Formats: sequence, C-alpha cells, structure tokens
Amino acid sequence: MKKLKILVMGITLFFISLLPLDAASFGMSSSVKEVKPNGTFTINVGGDCIGRVDLTVSNGTLSTNSVWVEQGYVSVRVTAGGSGVVTVTATPVTGFSDPDANMYNPGSRKVSVTISNNPSSGKPSTPGVQKSGDNNLSSLTVNNGELSPVFNADTLEYKVELNKDVTKLTINATPKDQKAKVEGTGGYDVKPGNNYIEIKVTAENGNIKVYKINAYVDETPEVYLDYNKEKIGIVRNYEGVTIPENFTKEDYTLNDKTISIFTSEHLTLIYGLNENNEKSFYLFNKEKNEILNKFTPLNINNHIIYIIDKESERNGVILKTIKINETEVMCYEFKENDNYCVLNAINNEGKNREYLYETSENTIQLFPDFLLKEKKNKLNINMIIYICIGLMLIPLTIIIYLIIKLKKDKKETNEIIETNEVLSNTEPQEESNNIEDKKIKKRGKKNEKTN
Repeated sequence: MKKLKILVMGITLFFISLLPLDAASFGMSSSVKEVKPNGTFTINVGGDCIGRVDLTVSNGTLSTNSVWVEQGYVSVRVTAGGSGVVTVTATPVTGFSDPDANMYNPGSRKVSVTISNNPSSGKPSTPGVQKSGDNNLSSLTVNNGELSPVFNADTLEYKVELNKDVTKLTINATPKDQKAKVEGTGGYDVKPGNNYIEIKVTAENGNIKVYKINAYVDETPEVYLDYNKEKIGIVRNYEGVTIPENFTKEDYTLNDKTISIFTSEHLTLIYGLNENNEKSFYLFNKEKNEILNKFTPLNINNHIIYIIDKESERNGVILKTIKINETEVMCYEFKENDNYCVLNAINNEGKNREYLYETSENTIQLFPDFLLKEKKNKLNINMIIYICIGLMLIPLTIIIYLIIKLKKDKKETNEIIETNEVLSNTEPQEESNNIEDKKIKKRGKKNEKTN
C-alpha cells in the first residue's frame, strides 16, 4: 500500500512538471555602476508584468516620475547630483498584475549608482548578458504626401498633408536594430481633418520609443448652400461634434457629392461652416435642397430645446444676442424688464414654439401669449381713449372758435354803431355851417350890385 502511494505521488509530480509555468517578474537595473557628478544614465524598469510604476530618486532628478510597463522594460533617464550616491526606487501601484491579469504585488525595487569624478566602468550594475536597448528607426515613409519635418531617428513627431480625396494611407518603418520590434505600420483609413497614428518600437531589452504621425486630410467643404446672403459649406470633419439627441447620421447625395446629414422622425439637419468659419447645425429641406434656419440645440436645466434664428415682429421687445450656458442665441428682450426674453424654437415635430427665458435663475417655460396680448389690449384701450378725447376736443374747439368769433363780431358791430352815431351828430352842424356860408355869400353879392 505504501509503495502504491509513492507511485501515485511520483506520477502526479511528473505531470505537474510538464505544465508550463508563467511566473510574473518585476525588476530594475542601471546602465552604469558609477557616474560623473551631474552626469546622466538610464535605468530599465519592468518585467513580465503589467501596470503603473511610481519612481522616486534621492540625490538626483528623473525624466519622469512614473512609467507604464506591459510585459517589457521601460527606460528612464536619471541625472545625478554633485557627489555621493544616487538611489532610484520603483514602486508598483495598486492594480499591478501578472500577464494573466492576476493581482501581483512584488514590492519596491531599488538601484544605487555611485557619483565619482573618475568612473571606473560603464558596465551595467546587474550581472548577465546585456540586451540591446536600441529602439530607433532607420526609416519611416508614407505612400502619399511627405513627412514634415524630414525623417530623423531622434525626431518623434511628424505631419503629412493629404489632398481632400485621399481616404487611405500606408506607413512603412524599418528598425535600426533588427532585434527590435515595430508595431503600427501598414494601411490606415483616413478621414477629413486630423488622423493620429503611432509607430511603436520596442528594443530587445524592452525599451519603447513611439513615433507619432498626424495625417491631415484637407477638410475644405465640397458643397456650398446659400443662406442669409452668404455661402454655407457642408462640413466634412465631424471630430468632436456632438450630434443632437434623437438624430442619426447618414449619407446623402447633393450636387453629385456625398455629404452627411442628421435625421430624426420629422427633422433633417446639416452641419455647416459659414463665411466667418463658425460651425453650426442648420435645418435642411431635402425636397428643395435648401437651408431653412440655423439650428442651435440648447440644454437648460436638463431640458433640451432647439433654437432657430427666425425673426418675428413684436411690440415692446428688442432682438438681442445673449449667452445661455456659453451658447450664443437670439432672444427678444423686454424693453420694460431685461430679466426676461422670448426664445424662438421648434420641437421634435418641427412645430414652432416660444419660450420665456428668465436670465437670473436660468429657467425657461412655454411663453404665455397673453403677456403680449395684454400689452396689445392695453395699447388698444389707450388708443380708443385717445380717439375719444380727440373726438371730444373737436366740437369743443369749434364751440370756443364760434364764441370767440361771435364776441369779435359783436365788438365790430358796436364799433360801427358808435361810429355812425358820431357821424350822425356831426352832419347837422356841418349843414348849418354850409347854409350860413351861403347866406353870407348871397349878402355879399347883393351889396356888390347895390354899389
């Protein structure tokens, strides 16, 4: 029985030894044992593990305070102090794991380098065969356009300008060290605007270098529509654009070009660029292929409304541009109270809606038309009162005129009567004087004859 147990145990241990064991590892090494005062050297941090590692240093400075390792090694540059010993400590943070995503807590690792005026050796501080840390590229090319600046192994960021009809780009890269691994080459689909591509080079010892390419495809609009006496270009790059809720993006052919439109059950939008390079949504009529209104989604206290720039004639209000939650919109402000204004909007069915916006509390409600109706009725009542007053003034003015005229006529009549009386009193005296004169004349003539 005892021999049988020993036999079973031996067979079990044999099969266990045949199973592959993926043991996690974590370590740190230095490129040198000694360094000159204020000199630099590199440390390699990593291993067969995954996670972030925090770095600290005494008597020196680091090029970075943390690194991300992923089944390999990452190089960090260290600048030593003026004398003594520079010590670097690497500590995995919470969430560190082995290659199988199991929690792995290996603890901290330290490496120390002596600061010396005459370093004796530049050999690494850890024993064993030194693997190559060369993670440079010897060439980097694209099949369309040209890299800017011209490729240099030490230059990590590039840009390539592409025509607006380019949709694919192929990238080729060759490592300087054939033992290094290159990732990120091959074909890419590119869209209008910026396309960011990374080429990752991993050296034999795990050191990683990343080359970045921004492939910019000309995003100038290909289709323009007339609106409010200006040209609106249909945008081709929708990076960072928030599509309004309940709208979906789809392709649409216009003027033999494919553009993007955004549709809901009752509404259709385009995303356009005006002549001031301002981007906005616009209501679009697919039957007539024309823009109807500027369309601005606005969220006020989790209530979304769609503002349009349609103007309307109103009394007692002034059309102004105001900012609501960093969005500029047109609003009809009341002349008597600038704390309120009226917003023109539409609902999901495309029907016009008006909202009363209160600026100090940043709230809205459906605009009650009776506010303006009351003002209109008040104006009508005032108008009626003015008309009645006017009608009353007309006969009063006529009466006053007649009274004044009668008084004037009476005065003139009295003056005439007085004049006639004066004349009547003076005429008999004149006649008597005339008769007396005649008598005197006759007497004179008689005396002449007598003589």
